[in-house]
Amino acid sequence: MPVLAIAAAVQLAPLAAPVLLSTDGYTYWDYGRIGAVHDANPYADNPSAFPDDPAYERMGADWRDTTTVYGPVFTLASEGHAAVVGDSPAAAAWVYKALGALAVLVLTGLAAFLGREKAFAAAFVGWNPLLAVHFAGGGHNDAWMMALVLGALALGAAGRRQWAGAAWVGAVAIKWVALVFLPLRALEARAQGRRVGHLGFAAAAAVVAAVATWRYGGGWLEALGPLAKNVREGANYSFPSRLSSLGVPHDAAVALFAVLFALAYLWLLRHAWRGRARLALCAEFLLLATPWLIAWYAVWAVSLAAVEEDRTARLLALGLCAYLLPDAVPL
Repeated sequence: MPVLAIAAAVQLAPLAAPVLLSTDGYTYWDYGRIGAVHDANPYADNPSAFPDDPAYERMGADWRDTTTVYGPVFTLASEGHAAVVGDSPAAAAWVYKALGALAVLVLTGLAAFLGREKAFAAAFVGWNPLLAVHFAGGGHNDAWMMALVLGALALGAAGRRQWAGAAWVGAVAIKWVALVFLPLRALEARAQGRRVGHLGFAAAAAVVAAVATWRYGGGWLEALGPLAKNVREGANYSFPSRLSSLGVPHDAAVALFAVLFALAYLWLLRHAWRGRARLALCAEFLLLATPWLIAWYAVWAVSLAAVEEDRTARLLALGLCAYLLPDAVPL
């Protein structure tokens, strides 16, 4: 299919370049090395405890005194990555970049599977240059999470309910943000009389919790704690930060957008209760409200908007990409 061939060309092209615009891949590498090389706990030990590690000088300075904020599935994967690539910064970065590109291509294929307009859905994801810059270019893990979210939707559509439940657990255990979609999906299933994979979800959650607790103790349950720092500081492109630049106190701006998101979420819950979980709009409202808006988070909205018959969500996803593109590629 020409659409998929073009998508592959767009998404794989940045693999030929060095790491672009972010040091997150090196940050993942450092957290992985804390466990795999130093036999310490990335949920309890800061990277600054190992200043001579080859990943330390390359990781983001803001994370050097912060324990990991990622879920245990991703942390375990990052330990495996660290064990495989050894002390090579080039290998560490390239592997994360390759995995990011692969995840976006998986998203493209899943969008084609789930979307009614298959070519359009694939192009909506695969032809997006913002995603190429940040996943093949930067190796971020958000595409992993969204591949599992769309994987859960695809498994559910194929009748593999228990595996769909397990995929939801995997998504949440990479980044916690996937949790925000679950109540909407559950209410939609109830309204439609659709069976869901409770057993698969519970079994996968039990396995993840048991392995994570064995490996990291209870610290993985507190991984959201360090994100409070991001909320306090904010990111330049976030809408609360934009409001703050007009003279509104930062805390007041954050509180205002939090209230607006809560109201929007209640509205989405009402839609889901009536049988329509508008997950793309949920992702977009979250992006509009978060004080820590980073360009690659657009994959949350883009991948869901591609598969939902929701013109509003698609236009808003494109608008967010256009808004965030100058942050990715300064113009």
